[in-house]
Amino acid sequence: MNVLNYSVPSVDGVHDLAGKVYLPDKSPVGILHVLHGMTEHIARYDRFMREMAEAGYITCGYDHLGHGNTAADPSELGFIAEKGGDDLLLRDVKAFSDAVRGEYGKNLPYVLMGHSMGSFIARLAAEKYVKPHKLIIMGTGGPNPIAGVGLALIGIIKACKGPRHISPFIDNMAFGGYNKRFDDGASDPRAWLTKDGGVRERYANDPFCNYKFTVSAMGDLIRLTKNANRGAWFKSLPQGLPILLVSGHDDPVGDFGKGVETVCERLQKAGHPVTCRLYSGYRHEILNDACHDRVVADILDFLK
Repeated sequence: MNVLNYSVPSVDGVHDLAGKVYLPDKSPVGILHVLHGMTEHIARYDRFMREMAEAGYITCGYDHLGHGNTAADPSELGFIAEKGGDDLLLRDVKAFSDAVRGEYGKNLPYVLMGHSMGSFIARLAAEKYVKPHKLIIMGTGGPNPIAGVGLALIGIIKACKGPRHISPFIDNMAFGGYNKRFDDGASDPRAWLTKDGGVRERYANDPFCNYKFTVSAMGDLIRLTKNANRGAWFKSLPQGLPILLVSGHDDPVGDFGKGVETVCERLQKAGHPVTCRLYSGYRHEILNDACHDRVVADILDFLK
C-alpha cells in the first residue's frame, strides 16, 4: 500500500488538519474515515488502518484541532477553540471527507468510524454534515445525567480563569471514577484504557497523549456527548443507515456495557438497522488489546 501525508485546511481558518491516507494496492472497494479519541492522535491507529487498506479500503484520518500534529505547538494541545469548538470538530469531518472523496472517489461507498470522543463526533457529523453509507461507533457512551451540571461549572471556571485553564477538579469529576473497578487501577491511572501494560506505557510516554483538556475543550466534549444522546439524534439519522456499535464490556465510557446497550436500544426503537458487539473482559481501547483481531473481523464482516 501507499501511505500519504494529507493536509486539509480546518474550518477554523487557522490550522491545517494533519492527516494520513492509506491507499490499497488493489482497486478500492470503499473509503473508511477514522476519527480518533480525546488526547490521542491518528498515528495510534496505524495497524488498524493498514489492515483496512489491505482489505481494499482507502483509509484516512487526521489529528483533531488541539491534538497531535494539527496543534501548532505543545501549548495548543488540549485546546480546541475559544468557543464553539464542538461544531468546528464536526465541520472538520466534512472538510476532510470532501477533500479525500473528491480526490480518490466520490462514487465509492463512504464509511465513517469514530472511537471515544471521535464516536460522538461521528454520530453528530453523520446527522448534520456528511452522509455515510455505513457508520461504525466504537467506545461510545450513553446519556450522562450530570452533563448539565458539568457545563454550568465549566462556565463559571471559564469566566473566572479563562478558556485555556486546566481544571483538575473538572478532570476528576469527568474521569476520576474510571479506574475504580480494575485491580490495577490503583497503580496505573490509565488502567481503564486497556489491559495491555505496554500500550499504557507507550501512551504515558507519548507527548501527543500525555496532556489534559482545557476547560473550554471539556465543555466541547460534554456538549458532544450530550447532543449525541438527545432524543432528536436517534430520530434524525438517515433511515436505513447500517450502524455497528463496538465496545469493550468493561469500558467505563460505556458504563460497562449499559450505556452502549442503551444507545443500541434507542437506535432500534427509532427503526435503524444496528448491530452491537460487546467484547467481554476488555476495556476502552479494543483495538489496542488481545481482542484486536476479533474487532477487525467484526468490522470487515459489517462492511461486507
